[in-house]
Amino acid sequence: MFGKKAKDNFNKEWTSFEFVQHLIKYPDTSDDTFLGMYENLLGDDNLEKDMEDYWELKVSESIIDQQEFEKIKKAFKQRFEKIRKIDQTKKDAVDIAKWAVTNTDNTSGVREDE
Repeated sequence: MFGKKAKDNFNKEWTSFEFVQHLIKYPDTSDDTFLGMYENLLGDDNLEKDMEDYWELKVSESIIDQQEFEKIKKAFKQRFEKIRKIDQTKKDAVDIAKWAVTNTDNTSGVREDE
């Protein structure tokens, strides 16, 4: 189940639950792919809650123990934070570019006294 190669279908819309399920099924998916998926997230960002619900179920089914759950939870949270930081950096870069285009004088290099 773990380590399968994912199809590059990140351009579709994803719910938070689907995003988590994809990460569980395809943990080796690149950050770029996860970023594309995150940008197409529908509704609220409930990644931690959906992840915890899934793994708590596995604890209750005795598939993993509490210690393993804590390790998994930490790893997933780090991955979510990384994707959110990349997303925010990308949005900030776009905002800066828009500001620069909007606030750049188109007459640069032309002196007014000429």
